[in-house]
Amino acid sequence: MDYQCYATCPDELTGLLAEEITTLGGTDVRTAYRVVYFKAPPETAYKVNLHSRLASRVFRVLKIIPAHSPTIIFDKAKKIRFDEVFSAGQPVSISVVASSEEKSIPTHLIGSKLREAINDCFLHHQDILPNQSSWDPVIGISGYFHQKKLMVSVDMSGESLHRRGFRVEGHPAPLKETLAAALLAFCRYDGSVPFYDPMCGSGTLAVEAAMIAINRAPLIQRKKGSFGFEHFRDFDPQLWRTVVDQAREAEHPAKAGLFASDIEAQFVGIAQKSLAKARLETLVRLERKDFFETEKPAESGLLVANIPYGFRMDGKEGNADFWRALGDHLKYHFKGWNCGILAPASAPLKELRLKPRKQASFRNGTLPVRFVLCEMY
Repeated sequence: MDYQCYATCPDELTGLLAEEITTLGGTDVRTAYRVVYFKAPPETAYKVNLHSRLASRVFRVLKIIPAHSPTIIFDKAKKIRFDEVFSAGQPVSISVVASSEEKSIPTHLIGSKLREAINDCFLHHQDILPNQSSWDPVIGISGYFHQKKLMVSVDMSGESLHRRGFRVEGHPAPLKETLAAALLAFCRYDGSVPFYDPMCGSGTLAVEAAMIAINRAPLIQRKKGSFGFEHFRDFDPQLWRTVVDQAREAEHPAKAGLFASDIEAQFVGIAQKSLAKARLETLVRLERKDFFETEKPAESGLLVANIPYGFRMDGKEGNADFWRALGDHLKYHFKGWNCGILAPASAPLKELRLKPRKQASFRNGTLPVRFVLCEMY
């Protein structure tokens, strides 16, 4: 039986995420604001959670109910067989969001009615009151209120999927893992060509590129029980073990070199720890080096640089001379390479004096950023 699912992500990633989910076996894939809907049997739903590089979370839809009033929400929600989804003793968190135009019922009241409906369901079908604590929950119930309807779902992911488990503290502005993966997906990087990050910071781009290069599932190192679906009553541990085993068997040696560098020794050290924590330290050649003293490490390949800003740049990110020098260095020292530059949206990227082959807008946390991909002839 197929589940009706959806995966959340920043709105600018929905197109890339839809492609990824289709590749992983999802069907009836369609995008909406900050979400990708799809259908999937349990095996594919497990795979999306394990393999997605772009999704924030994956949810399984339980039911869409009328929501004209709190009373109607309770009457309809109590008919959902929550007792078939999770056990009475499991702590449950409930979160509700509403579309911007939907203001008729406060979200906290909807959440309260969902909690009452869960209690009523368990009392009716099992004659037991479920765990009413939301402390350290293993089950996450979500409600989305839109156009007088409430979509009730259960979180399959547990912890956010961007948390791969390799991040090391110490960098002031680490790139989010899903954004790093999105940049690589935007460049169509598949590990078949050399990769170089000359401003690696905490090493996020290098780790994501290395995982793609060896076809490693990004969530393969998660601990047992950390996915939400592992706590569902219909969880199939044998099927899940098969999905994980297949992912491990699909890994292969890197087909091309991976390189990373940074001018700051402390960040090179952090990147090294990140790679080691991800068990990829032997895959990436990492060194301390000023970008303006770099040379291409191979005849052709993909360079992706997240240009530092703030204190590391001392205001140079708005300086036209800096961007001209950056563009010149790429033109003269990286001929034959595709070069992607991520920079604050306010940066004068036209001063690179490079013609972008592709470009897109993203957000790095709360900061609007632009990404340009240029081919160096």
